[in-house]
Formats: sequence, structure tokens, C-alpha cells
Amino acid sequence: MVRPFRLLLAALILCAPEVHASMRCKSGIVSGGELIAEVLRKCGDPSSRQAIEPVVGANGKTPYKSATIEDWVYGPRNGLYQYLRFVDGKLANIRSSRD
Repeated sequence: MVRPFRLLLAALILCAPEVHASMRCKSGIVSGGELIAEVLRKCGDPSSRQAIEPVVGANGKTPYKSATIEDWVYGPRNGLYQYLRFVDGKLANIRSSRD
């Protein structure tokens, strides 16, 4: 059974406007559109990493335009956390917060 929440979440992420934030790392600056491998090379491993795989329907296939989503967290660095979201291996969003 397809979980409607996951489908809705994937659709909202795919339709969201691209954010052009950037983040400074040890080996350079990363910004929207960069691939996971580039971010790992520039920033190293994140403090935490969570992947959300596409939903698989009853027929064993993923619906059209389903995407793998990864959420990464870097920090705290001087009390600042950096939250990165990847959609199908490309950096889609960078958000900063002092939690």
C-alpha cells in the first residue's frame, strides 16, 4: 500500500522552489545543485545522515517522479547547526539554526 504522506512529502519537495543558500566547509563552499560526492569531498562526513527511500507501490514499482531524499546535519560549529537536504543526490536546500 502506498503511504499517502510520503507521496505528498515527495511531491512537495519536488515542487518547492530551489534555494540558493551556501555553506562554508574546510575545502570550499557548497551550494544548491551540488552532488553528494562533491559535498562529502568539501565538507567531510555529516554528524548525522538519514535517507528516505521512494515509496514502492503494491505493484512493486515506485510511482512516477518519486525521489530519494537525504537529510544531513553538520554541527554544532560554534553553536550553529547546518541542515542539508538532497533530492535524488543533488543538494536542494541548506538551512542554518542555533538549536
